[in-house]
Amino acid sequence: MQGPMSAVFTTVRARNGQLFHLDEHLARLEQHGKILGIVIPEINIPENLEGLIQISISDGKVSFLTKPFIQEAHMLAEGITVTAPRWTRKVMGTKHGDWAPYREITSKTLESGADVALLVHEFCIVDGDRVMPLVLDEDGVVWISEANMGGVDSVTFEVCKPAIEDAGFIIQAGRLNERLVARAKEIVLLGTGMGAARLEILDDTDIGDGTNSLQQVCIGALGEDWR
Repeated sequence: MQGPMSAVFTTVRARNGQLFHLDEHLARLEQHGKILGIVIPEINIPENLEGLIQISISDGKVSFLTKPFIQEAHMLAEGITVTAPRWTRKVMGTKHGDWAPYREITSKTLESGADVALLVHEFCIVDGDRVMPLVLDEDGVVWISEANMGGVDSVTFEVCKPAIEDAGFIIQAGRLNERLVARAKEIVLLGTGMGAARLEILDDTDIGDGTNSLQQVCIGALGEDWR
């Protein structure tokens, strides 16, 4: 097993040779590398990439792994909850080298027929296996998990954040507990692979009231070419 300090990575969406939000992904790679004590060398991006492109740094070397899209973007999703993997405070929230627990969760989730797993710690949703959950309440507040709960920084969220605020929503960090999730008007799942998916079912329970206003704002922020 590789330890978390062995590598750092980010995953970029590519279509027709265009890598979306590459500068933001490289900035996060640099930031997480500093936390993990990994120096980021010069990165030369190959041409004609397609799919989900994982850019990894390990032992001073850059590697590229191409994966196909698991689902189309902006889907309606069914999810399950699982216990969140935990590491030390230093590495929590980074894209680090000990990512096998996340990959195993994703594999088992897809085998079960679900689209996504939401990760639970101390009775709160802290992250997703490959998405960041946004919970819209009836007052127009968009709740995200507190940073100290262990969620990974989301490039897709940072891209969508200005549009969410411009649309009049208030973004608030807090604990995504069972009561908040159960009473949500809408839950949007942001991620490089899924875009802005809307959660319809969680653990066989209907989620939201059928509105999609937050999802549509996020889809617009990601842009027409992203789809």
